[in-house]
Amino acid sequence: MVKKMKQQIESAKRQPITIDATSGTCTPTPPRIKLNALEDVRREMARVYREARGGTMDTSEAGRLAYILSGIGKLIEATDIEKRLQQMERKFLK
Repeated sequence: MVKKMKQQIESAKRQPITIDATSGTCTPTPPRIKLNALEDVRREMARVYREARGGTMDTSEAGRLAYILSGIGKLIEATDIEKRLQQMERKFLK
């Protein structure tokens, strides 16, 4: 067990890991995903769908991630609409 933990720590020096507090297991930290635009969200949602469809991701996990991505997409859309409205107000209320 100690040898395995040392190997995991050595591996962590090269890449970020997440350590489970209860079991002590180490797993690679998922890479950061750019989700600044609707196209980014669409691309990530398509990736999640392909992984679930291909069996590499559990469908319940895929559903959870798709729900979160949908919320992020709605926030991006609302923010974009708000910015456009503010620009219009500045332009026409001068």
